[in-house]
Amino acid sequence: MTWPFENNTNGIVKNLAKRNLKSEKRRNIMVVVAVALAAFLVCLSSLTASSLTKMKKDRIVDTYEATYVRVSEENLEKLKNVTEFERVGEYYIVGEKESSKGFTGSFSYVNNDMMYMMRSQMKLTEGDLPQKENEILVSKIWLSKYYPSAGVGDTVTLDISSFPGDYTISGIVDAPADDSKNLYSFMISKAALQQLDGYKTDGYFAYVHLKNAETMPEETSKAFFTQIAEKNQLRSVRFHSEFFEDMKTDWSQVMIILGLAGIIGLGAWVVIQSIFRISINDKIKSYGQLRTIGATKKQIKRIVKKERNQLGVLGSIIGMILGVILFFIIFPKGFSVSGYLGCILLTIVFCWITICIAVHKPIKLAASISPIEAVRFMVEQKSKIHIRKKNKKLTPVSMGMMNFKRDWKKTFSIVFSLSLSGILLLVISSLCLVQSPERYARYFFPNGDYRIFLNFEGEHIDILKNGNPLDEQLKEEILAIDGVRDIIATRKSATFEAVYNNFRGRGHCDMITPENYETIEKALVEGDMPKDAHEILIKNEYKDFGETVKPGMEINLSFGEKSIPVRISGIYNSNKTVMNYGRSGYGFDGGMMYAEEALFHELLPDIENFDYTWDIVYDKASKKNVEQSLESIIAINSELYLSKFSDDVAWVEKQNILYNIGEVLSWLIFIFGVINLTNMTLSNQLARRQENSVLRSVGLTSKQLAAMTVYEGLGYVLCSILISLVIGLPISIFACYKLSIETYGGEIIPYTFPLSKMLIYILVIIGMELILSIWTIRRQKKQSLIEQMRSME
Repeated sequence: MTWPFENNTNGIVKNLAKRNLKSEKRRNIMVVVAVALAAFLVCLSSLTASSLTKMKKDRIVDTYEATYVRVSEENLEKLKNVTEFERVGEYYIVGEKESSKGFTGSFSYVNNDMMYMMRSQMKLTEGDLPQKENEILVSKIWLSKYYPSAGVGDTVTLDISSFPGDYTISGIVDAPADDSKNLYSFMISKAALQQLDGYKTDGYFAYVHLKNAETMPEETSKAFFTQIAEKNQLRSVRFHSEFFEDMKTDWSQVMIILGLAGIIGLGAWVVIQSIFRISINDKIKSYGQLRTIGATKKQIKRIVKKERNQLGVLGSIIGMILGVILFFIIFPKGFSVSGYLGCILLTIVFCWITICIAVHKPIKLAASISPIEAVRFMVEQKSKIHIRKKNKKLTPVSMGMMNFKRDWKKTFSIVFSLSLSGILLLVISSLCLVQSPERYARYFFPNGDYRIFLNFEGEHIDILKNGNPLDEQLKEEILAIDGVRDIIATRKSATFEAVYNNFRGRGHCDMITPENYETIEKALVEGDMPKDAHEILIKNEYKDFGETVKPGMEINLSFGEKSIPVRISGIYNSNKTVMNYGRSGYGFDGGMMYAEEALFHELLPDIENFDYTWDIVYDKASKKNVEQSLESIIAINSELYLSKFSDDVAWVEKQNILYNIGEVLSWLIFIFGVINLTNMTLSNQLARRQENSVLRSVGLTSKQLAAMTVYEGLGYVLCSILISLVIGLPISIFACYKLSIETYGGEIIPYTFPLSKMLIYILVIIGMELILSIWTIRRQKKQSLIEQMRSME
């Protein structure tokens, strides 16, 4: 603002700032790179939090909140007439059928509402759902493999006993497929479903979506679903717990992003302040000359601020553009206009505050200098004068160390900036190792690489009554395989239906055995172990009863036949009972309850064998033969499922988004540290040009000067490495300890040092320091001593 009778000097200030920017190209590049890198990391971090939240909500919003099991066609129509329901999805599992062409088809029927609810798992890319008996919806992957030239309207032959003849393709779906097992998804019409042998009119699953479910309290919606089940005499209702969990805001993510942004801002502040301080020191005489011709403190401040603004805006824009583009390429599903705009705005504010704070001190120095002080100004540390020791030998090493120690403020800023990158890299890399796919998958495969599960499409009780395929005959057949040493029955289980205050729940109840008793007892978080057959344990955070489960609650429990009242004696932490986890992937067949063997026999007196999961113990040398033999056995028995360690690793790699983000972030911090080192080294050498020229003029050779510079640089690098290890290692051990307890149900995983990544980082920064130091000295050699000394006047 220009006051009345005041000269308008805006144009002069603007021109002076432009001239300064033109004369300081190296400094400009360093500042822009530092700001761009900080903006890039902050933008990437905030986009990660925003996109993860959006992806979680997109997965569950406008899908379903509850599932009614074994629903008849008549009850489906009743549910569709409930005015509070937005949509009702029909789902019928036909099962897996083998083709003579060598693939297995997973057949099912869904209606349009169900297809819409499943849009995050599978997407209808072409055509429509089948309507006629001879129409079929096929998997995109299957079509590309077996009928690559076919499309919607064309005819295909399945060669399956249950589905003989030709079928017209009504649509193509992009659905998950297990290519290694040749397992592909197919969907048939309702007309074809009703003609199948074994079709049950009450075999449907009804997935329902409640109007305004996003704004309705969890207890209210669950009570309504239960009321509808009672009113229509539906067998049971299952609640979609992920919907209610993911609708809540995860404040831990917000705090992590804020903490990371603060650390990045701290590093950027140190680098930018150091660069501007060196630039101001170099220009201090020029500012003094401006003061002698009438420039005010305010005008000097405006000149530096204009430089700051232009460089800051340019760096922020570059960093944000790179961050947005990279994140969109990596996670396109997380895109949202509001989320991206919010992250961009947050990055702008963050970068602006960081730059303003970083440049505040240099601006104050430039404005406060008087003309006389500017002439006499020397860039020296404020240290005590020491008496010179006689006969002290000066060598490139000693001179390099003297340079390293003489300005503690500058030394601290350089070492701090480099150490910050090292600490962050060490901590994040260590955390990634705790949750590495191999380590996480091994947690669920403690006895080897193979587990055999029961694989049923109907009711579990029917398989048990018809003869559990996990029997002695199968055990003998597997033990006969060369290399197999033992078979461990890790789970004995039955599917339950439980009722509490009109709330119904379904799932797996596992048997308490002498082998797992101690583990379950250690997993108790509340209550006691069952003292008789009519007491059970239930896992923590069980959601199907409409309220928090606690010891003393009484429920009615059934395994498919009669129902008896039982009492909940204790609550256990399901993360600590790894043996009752389900099949690879989401493991929907994991155990939710534990009961004594006597209760199993009371509810199902005709059944002796409740085996559900076997772990195969084998010799590592015979792995290939064991795997092939197990696959051959499972292939001829559709009621069994082979879960492999390698498949679980692949699934974890795909699903563990936080691990993948951590890996990317660790390498970005690696780059951040290298660029910080480059900025610091170059700016430090630019500030030493005149000093180096004086040393050369009194006889110091180029080789000695290079050695002195290298030793000084190594002092910064080695100190930063030492500080990174001294501070970062305890933080890493503590962080890994906490993450291990949370991830592995209280089990403490031994700390693993990220040796390869840290070794690469150390070698790179030492190598970069050597290269940059030698390069800057060689550049100075191209100028004569007189030219170098004059350029600093």
